[in-house]
Amino acid sequence: MKVHIPTAVLFLHAFPLSKDMFIHQFRALEEEKVPYIAPDYPGFGDEPPYLGELSVEVLTDFVVSRINAFRVKKVIAVGDSMGGYIMFDLWRRYRDIVQAFVFVATRAEADSEEGRKARYNLIGRVKEEGTSFLIDTMLENQTSPATKKDPDKMRQLRCIMERATPEGIVKTLRALADRRDNTDLLPSIDVPTLVVAGKDDERVTPPEVVRRIAEGIKGSEFVELENSAHLPPFENPEAFNRVFLDFLREVL
Repeated sequence: MKVHIPTAVLFLHAFPLSKDMFIHQFRALEEEKVPYIAPDYPGFGDEPPYLGELSVEVLTDFVVSRINAFRVKKVIAVGDSMGGYIMFDLWRRYRDIVQAFVFVATRAEADSEEGRKARYNLIGRVKEEGTSFLIDTMLENQTSPATKKDPDKMRQLRCIMERATPEGIVKTLRALADRRDNTDLLPSIDVPTLVVAGKDDERVTPPEVVRRIAEGIKGSEFVELENSAHLPPFENPEAFNRVFLDFLREVL
């Protein structure tokens, strides 16, 4: 007999990381005996690059195929940065499988024209120079002062990012640059929603940008975490897990 899993937590990682950025949440859920799914996107972590062109919609379909493969009926989606973009598309096209949302250090808006140009400039540099400069830039921009002072955390983040393939990075940068605006979706989201910002995220998604998601979703909860910037689940797992597990217990 094939067993269905009624509900699982779905982890959607940031760029250019992998599912390993959620290692502290995996341990917490294993202690709580809560099932979870944590796919790598094509070209990141354990997943080989995608043969065709990528878009947020293609990435969403890829994630849904993993959900279906595990025979999960409903997900509590936790998405950091680009993981949040996939969550918006889940709501747009697959909302029947969504039980709750945890948006982390992400935004509803599409890239500005300046932002799009910056991503396409990165694509050109990666093609010419490789990924080392990009990883250095991401480590600088995505982490808080407290994280930068922790050589073990910085080393782990670098190791995760170094597993990303140049092809995966280039195709994903293009998908991120060309993604649609999702602000129109916010009022329609009617599932329990937690929105988390890193207090020190000054360069990527400042708290005031993340807060707009919570302001647009009726009944959602907004939390700002200290000692974290763009990667709160990894940078400050103790604080993140407290608010995440409290939210999870309410939903379940």
